[in-house]
Amino acid sequence: MALIPEPEESSPSKVRIKQLSERLHDLQHGLEDEKTARREAVEAQLKQLEERLARTQIADDTKFKLLKDQIQKLQEGIATEKVSREILDERKTKELKLVESSITLELNVEKQERKSAQAKLTKINEEKAYSMRLELAREKKLREEGEERRMRVLSEELGRLSEDADGERK
Repeated sequence: MALIPEPEESSPSKVRIKQLSERLHDLQHGLEDEKTARREAVEAQLKQLEERLARTQIADDTKFKLLKDQIQKLQEGIATEKVSREILDERKTKELKLVESSITLELNVEKQERKSAQAKLTKINEEKAYSMRLELAREKKLREEGEERRMRVLSEELGRLSEDADGERK
């Protein structure tokens, strides 16, 4: 507290001013102390908040790093799975095309064998029909020749019988 030199004579107003001055000085000093205490308390709270924030940030950074690593592993796994599925899809597509072409080839071979078998059967049937026609024609010719011979023999016999009958009539 700063003391103002006191005159030897003190009047009641000077005493009152002095008292008020001291009181004002005490109040200012008290306010400054209170401001300092508040500032220190606020600074202490800010420091605690900063420390808590720093701890929270560190914990959050750790969590986020862990989550980031997990997400990255999942993305890598998904990418690997996607690539393997694409490879499998390509392989299955190639296998399917191979099977389709194999089946198409087998069907063409079967069709060709069927046509060949039908042609053989048709040829065999035509040959049999031709040989039967030849046989029938031969039999017809033999029958016609046999009939002609019988007719000749009968005609000759009739001619002889007729001559014999004419010779007997005469």
